[in-house]
Amino acid sequence: MAGKDGADRVYVFGYSPAAVGMMENRSAEGNARFFLDHLKPGMSVLDMGCGPGSITVGIAAAVAPGEVVGIDIEPSQIMLGRDRAASLGLQNCRFETGSVYDLPFGDRTVDAVFGHTILMQFRDLDPVLGEIKRVLKPGGLIGFREIDIGASLFHSETSAIRDVMTILRRSILHNDGNPDIGRALPRLLADAGFNIRSAAAAYNCATTPEAKAGMYEMMAQLWKQSEFVARAESDGWISPSARRAMTDRLEQEAGDPGSFSGTTYAEVVAYSPATA
Repeated sequence: MAGKDGADRVYVFGYSPAAVGMMENRSAEGNARFFLDHLKPGMSVLDMGCGPGSITVGIAAAVAPGEVVGIDIEPSQIMLGRDRAASLGLQNCRFETGSVYDLPFGDRTVDAVFGHTILMQFRDLDPVLGEIKRVLKPGGLIGFREIDIGASLFHSETSAIRDVMTILRRSILHNDGNPDIGRALPRLLADAGFNIRSAAAAYNCATTPEAKAGMYEMMAQLWKQSEFVARAESDGWISPSARRAMTDRLEQEAGDPGSFSGTTYAEVVAYSPATA
């Protein structure tokens, strides 16, 4: 369980090559399109929990010459983000190690704040949303894309993907997070004083045989390498034999034309009050 400052919080995926690869596959166009549509050149943007910066750099391109800052509590991810920005020649994008409980910005200095699957990690959002409100300018923009595992689609009851996501959901709960936060996100933000501009549901779904094969391979590698799976076995949620068998189940399911899954996300855009 995490302390009030989040210092002992554990990221359920960890930072294995598979986990980092999953995050690197994200992009602003694919995972933040709903947010990009509200941005304008010259805006300053904070990307909370930026990971390796694959979304951050796309936001930076959208608001240039405005500055985008990605923060993450994990130094290795900040180094990846810096390397990514440098390789693209971006002059308006920087990365800093930092905590969502203590954002490295002055009061009312940021035009917009973005986050992708970051709020799900906190059962008590008050300190996090309080920091966002502190750094955001009056009338500032926020955009969050958050998972809702409980509202996702899996066929059938014996789905291997369903079983993987069930273990992930339990791990997030055990880590004092909220794996079904998506459905509650508009209410949570409205109760915190934000004005909702738009709220929508979206699915991550592999739509072609090629995409499906890639998705199942990624899930198999995550299953082998991720922290939440190791925790599940050590805590007795799954047996060693069930853990070993899962990769074979995923491989078989990948070749089944009738298998289907879609992971649900909520995408919410809101504004802080114009006066504070």
